[in-house]
Amino acid sequence: MSLRLRLLIGILVLAAAGLLTLDFVSYRALENHLSDRVDDQVRSATLALGPELHEKAGIIDVGPAFPGGDDRFGSLGQGGNRIYPQNQPGNGPQPGGLLNQLPPGTFAQLRSASGKVLATATFTFGSTTFARPDLGGDIPVSQFDEPTKIVTVDARSGNTKFRVSAVADHEGRVTYVAVPTSDMQETLDRLLLIEAVVTAAVLIALAGLAWWMIGIGLRPLERMSETAGEIADGDLSRRVEDEDPKTETGRLGISLNKMLHQIELSVRQREQSEERMRQFLADASHELRTPLASIRGYAELYRMGAIPTGPEADRAISRIEKESARMGDLVDGLLTLARLGEVPEPVREPVDLAKVAGECRDDARAIAPDREFTLDASDDVTVAGDEDQIRQLVSNLLRNAIDHTPDGTPVEIAVAGGGKSVMLEVRDHGPGINEDHADQLFERFWREEDSRSRQTGGAGIGLAVVAAVASVHGGGASAENAADGGAVFRVELARELDSGSSQGTPTVD
Repeated sequence: MSLRLRLLIGILVLAAAGLLTLDFVSYRALENHLSDRVDDQVRSATLALGPELHEKAGIIDVGPAFPGGDDRFGSLGQGGNRIYPQNQPGNGPQPGGLLNQLPPGTFAQLRSASGKVLATATFTFGSTTFARPDLGGDIPVSQFDEPTKIVTVDARSGNTKFRVSAVADHEGRVTYVAVPTSDMQETLDRLLLIEAVVTAAVLIALAGLAWWMIGIGLRPLERMSETAGEIADGDLSRRVEDEDPKTETGRLGISLNKMLHQIELSVRQREQSEERMRQFLADASHELRTPLASIRGYAELYRMGAIPTGPEADRAISRIEKESARMGDLVDGLLTLARLGEVPEPVREPVDLAKVAGECRDDARAIAPDREFTLDASDDVTVAGDEDQIRQLVSNLLRNAIDHTPDGTPVEIAVAGGGKSVMLEVRDHGPGINEDHADQLFERFWREEDSRSRQTGGAGIGLAVVAAVASVHGGGASAENAADGGAVFRVELARELDSGSSQGTPTVD
């Protein structure tokens, strides 16, 4: 069952319950009111007809049971045991009497203490015959000095009901007065019909209005469902139409759009990560295949005797050694990146960055004695982290400067502290970098196409290690060209590693 139908049924059930309750209360209230009016008529008729029935039966002394005849009640007139209303000249009650207010079919009878009928009177319209009440049942008799008891009895034939009172006088004679409830029941039946028609009409109108209004309210949800279906089919760019943020569906749409944005972003990131992984594997295979092919080629030439002993053999062995070293550096770099991506528990020990930079400078001088390496370090440049990783970071920056600048190019190292971080800067005076590719310098295996030679270029891992180590230590790496020429590589490291920082989660793939 749809939500729209469930809401409609719920509304109609509540409305029907309310309307039926109102109908029931209205019906009962009117029924009680009309019943009270009939009972008042019974009491009035008892007071009016009691003395008249006694007089008709030839009884002069009615005792204290009735206050006696009074012109305000009118008189029965002549006509045997049938009492005709005022529209029958000479045979009805006197004008202005209360008897003419009794409904047609009113029945009165006087019985002796033994049950013998002494007098009977019936109010009719002309020759119309009305049903008579069944007075043979157990009708409570009220004494003249106590409140009158009124009960409901059936007619001798038909469906008519009467409200009946029985009042005994001082000698035990009982005056029965029965007023039919036909008018009351007709009014109640008419009310019941009106209530049924009105209730049905209101429910039908309410059903149509509720169906239309619920449809308007659920229309945004239907659009959301359609959007979700399109997203499930692969269109992650779809979004829910903007709705009023003050409504529940509007707020739901806003939240859904935020969720869809995050899902799309996550999927895109996963796709990019998978693409980078495929590229990584392809580049790693390519980079490892080159030195392996060189080593394998020289080894086969030597085994086949194609390389004579002497200088040629020494040169082949030297090439094998260089390619082996290059492959070892590549494997070490890949291993470092893999370890940095494992999110280990970070090492938090004080590391004097100035001291580490000085030692790396000395190592660089040994590798490139034709270059000038200078170090400018301020006081208090201690950071918290892994000294081995930080040393590799500095060494990779210096090695990058050596590999990508002409021989004899000076390299400047600067270390400065400030606030909660320490800045390491390595500057060379070479040709600089292509700033269009500045964001790619720290990606794994990335190198400009014109420098991807096996003679001058590296494997494209050194700067990726720099960025990963910097990220693990709560910082980052960047590169730009100096104003007067050359490239400047900057690394920021945090003095203290917070438990909630990004250490152990490299930001560079």
